[in-house]
Amino acid sequence: MRIAGTEITIESVYTLLASTRTGLIVLALLGASLPSSGESCSGPAPMQAAIHAHATAEAYIALGSWFSENHKPDCAAVTFESALKVDPTSKKALDGLAKALIATGDYEAAINHLRATPRDERLTIDLGNALKGAGQTDEAVQVWNAGIRTYPNSDLLVDALVSFYLQDAQYEVASKVAGQLAGRKPADLEAQRLYLHTLTVTGNDAVATPLAHKLLALAPHDPDILQLNGFLERKAGNDTAARKHLEEAIAVKPGDASTRANLGILLAQTHEPATAKVQLEKAIALGATEPQVRFELAKVLRQLGETEEAQQQLELYKKQLKQSSDKYEAMLKASEAAQAAKKGDNQKAADLYREACAVEPNDASLSYRLALVLAELGDVQGERAALEQAIKVNPAFTLAQYQLGYLEFQAGNDRAAERQFRITVEALPSNVQAWCSLASTLARQSRFQEAQAAVANALKLEPKNATALRLNQMLSAAMNQH
Repeated sequence: MRIAGTEITIESVYTLLASTRTGLIVLALLGASLPSSGESCSGPAPMQAAIHAHATAEAYIALGSWFSENHKPDCAAVTFESALKVDPTSKKALDGLAKALIATGDYEAAINHLRATPRDERLTIDLGNALKGAGQTDEAVQVWNAGIRTYPNSDLLVDALVSFYLQDAQYEVASKVAGQLAGRKPADLEAQRLYLHTLTVTGNDAVATPLAHKLLALAPHDPDILQLNGFLERKAGNDTAARKHLEEAIAVKPGDASTRANLGILLAQTHEPATAKVQLEKAIALGATEPQVRFELAKVLRQLGETEEAQQQLELYKKQLKQSSDKYEAMLKASEAAQAAKKGDNQKAADLYREACAVEPNDASLSYRLALVLAELGDVQGERAALEQAIKVNPAFTLAQYQLGYLEFQAGNDRAAERQFRITVEALPSNVQAWCSLASTLARQSRFQEAQAAVANALKLEPKNATALRLNQMLSAAMNQH
């Protein structure tokens, strides 16, 4: 059958979808890697009602922020995307979307959004974080340094850059950058706090200690400054002062895991295993992940005669050490792989991503990035395996679901492609490209009425979309001939 000179065959529908090899990029631009059909994106009733009554950008931002605060970054991304459709200039909505995409591991989507708009301090930080997550660490540093030149007194930008240098073990550089900010802003508590943190992490106690005392005199009830003083005093062997300051910090902020851990370690050192046990267990319950905490807990449990529990904690300590080592190794390999891909050496990138995946098999974003470079190499079988692994680890990874659907479409597996595209539109109902992909798959099965319904959804969202209009024309003609 021919319609306006175009036959509805695998080839003709494929032509409409040909550009959607970059459809995954289109999805990324629109905020992909969103919730699977099994995840509810319902927020508080008053917020939902506000959107139904008057769908302003502010209403969507409020709901998106609620999703972010309640650890639903996928839902937050959808909601912030809706806010941007109402107000494309909203930096607050873009900041929320970027952070949500970064939280889901969809760094490329965040990068694409952020590159396309003028950036303030927060958006500059977001872009650096997205680039760092994608393994483009050199470019991340360049972005942050450029931001600091524009906003030289930004505590937030300097904090982001210093945090990177500390994670990368560039301690002297971190201290220098933090010290420069502190020198420019001698009366700014946050700039001084950042410098104190940096000095403490890098072990420069000689400079850190007098600064800690100075800041404590300025902010005697600040739990963070109390804790840092306690930490330094514990290291110096000033146990009485350390205990006083750590207990004061806990009284102000009882839910801080680091302070509990510090106090627990101090109590263990002063031979108080029972009270040390209480503090160390609370620190772990509050989220302390430092291997030393479990090691210290194992020691005090052994002192208390709880040998079986002590052995369990020792095993967990060893496991945490290995996990930390594996994560760091995978991060280094992924960073090197990203640089290789950027230079066009996709084979080297694929080899490095495979090595990273072998070390961290439960990182869905690594498997997905491996799939992308395998796609560039034309390794369809390998790409499919990597996508399936990403979905196995994270069934809500809609970007991988969509790309797997594209592979099924390429292979002529229409039912399988339909299933993947339906997952995408259920997770991302505002995505025009996903509806077009579903419509194309249905059309290829001669299910023209269902395909036209899918196209209608696309056109409702974007009336002038060229792909949707062309599909609609083809389908209308096909149905008229039946």
